[in-house]
Amino acid sequence: MSNRVLLTGISGWIAKHIAIELLNSGYEVIGTVRNTDLIEQTKKTLASQNTPLEKLSFVELDLLKDDGWNEAAKGCKYIMHVASPFPLKTSRNREGLVPAAKDGTIRVLKAGVNAVVERIILTSSIVAMFRKQNRTNPYTFGENDWSDASWSGCNDYFVSKTKAERAAWDFMESKGLKNKLTSICPGGVFGDALDTKEKTSISYIKLFLQGKYPGAPNFGVLISDVKDIAKAHVLSLTKPNVGGRRLIVGSEVKKMIELSKIMAEALPDYAKKLPKKELPNFLVKIISHLDTSAKMMVPDLGIKMQTDASYAEELLGFKFKPAKGCVEEAAKSVVRLGLA
Repeated sequence: MSNRVLLTGISGWIAKHIAIELLNSGYEVIGTVRNTDLIEQTKKTLASQNTPLEKLSFVELDLLKDDGWNEAAKGCKYIMHVASPFPLKTSRNREGLVPAAKDGTIRVLKAGVNAVVERIILTSSIVAMFRKQNRTNPYTFGENDWSDASWSGCNDYFVSKTKAERAAWDFMESKGLKNKLTSICPGGVFGDALDTKEKTSISYIKLFLQGKYPGAPNFGVLISDVKDIAKAHVLSLTKPNVGGRRLIVGSEVKKMIELSKIMAEALPDYAKKLPKKELPNFLVKIISHLDTSAKMMVPDLGIKMQTDASYAEELLGFKFKPAKGCVEEAAKSVVRLGLA
């Protein structure tokens, strides 16, 4: 069997970085796209990074439809399911993203089981781990923790990621194949934007650099370098002890005001536009009624997040990079691409 990987949602930001890592490592990649219009832009971005494209092909597939998934997975040794909706704005319909996230995940897993692939890597998130009622402060979470999707503090994105990952583990366990699945759980993802296609964490960087935030919300999150995430996905294909594990990828928790300082030092010309102080929590809550991108942070305002990802570093065999470098890279790529 060839080293063929079915990579879902290849036109997405994280998936492009994964495709670069896979192709540079000699894997054959079949990338899925929602529509064929995304193919040329994706190829152009990958080529701009001097990525070899000889082993890259594409297939048009819909996560909401059964058609074509079994055929696409046939002959593949591995599957990476990266595609998932992640909007900047939250919706009042907390279940709105679930069909594409949860049902889509099960479609992909079924195709993988039918094709008897060796391993399936699922891109999840720490949002499936850390949000629940009555947390301590500081709040520590790890790979055995789950967000409470029934709690009103979980918005549509949190609900979709939590339900999709839970469904994935339940499905693989029901088939006796739990050890064929590994989930990768990054925090806030930063690094080279690669191109101008909209991506949520890069949008926050853009808003900061444009001076749209008068102050920084009192909100902290685990920072994950997009290249570390890509490397973790690819290494998980062959590392012996990652089956059945949820791997948290990220080295440091940083508050928004700290990210602002990193960007100001990296881009002095933008320092005046960047927030210098934290906003009171009550003010962020008021703003969240007008700006739903702020609403995503409200349940975690003032809560100090803590986690230890050293177990994932040991399993994968490499150290995750500090937050500073990928935040700088994200900010500089936003300016380079003319987004700020």
